[in-house]
Amino acid sequence: MKKLLLLLALGGATTSAAMAQTPAATATPGTIVRTVPPAGGLQQTPEQMVGRRVQYLGQELSLSADQQTRLLPVLLAQREQLQTLREGRVTNGRRYGSPQDLKNAEVKFDEQLKTVFTPEQFAKYTQMKVDQTGKLPGGRRPMRPGARPAAPAPTE
Repeated sequence: MKKLLLLLALGGATTSAAMAQTPAATATPGTIVRTVPPAGGLQQTPEQMVGRRVQYLGQELSLSADQQTRLLPVLLAQREQLQTLREGRVTNGRRYGSPQDLKNAEVKFDEQLKTVFTPEQFAKYTQMKVDQTGKLPGGRRPMRPGARPAAPAPTE
């Protein structure tokens, strides 16, 4: 009986030790081994993210090469301004810029875009913004399954 218990204990110890080891990742033809997250989010610089946005808007709105080059600094300036608003509000104890500050920034940005886009392109751009906001509750993030919709924001 002692031998049986000793054998079971020894078998359990070697099995758990073998299970704790992970096999080395080897790349064989036809398989993909990822060692770092894809460069779609935090790995990109702000200039790269804005460049991707310019390419996307160029395809969606049929922008010319000249329009795309004029759009790049506008989008970079907008990104920097929104980042400044967010950082400024965090240090003052609030998370984001005040609604009025954000609205003013959006109006200023839209005025700059009107100088880059044609009227038809700007109309399509504003429709794209409305459609995107309608897809996500509150215009921010998708709901979890089973979650209740957020209460509508109070109007002033």
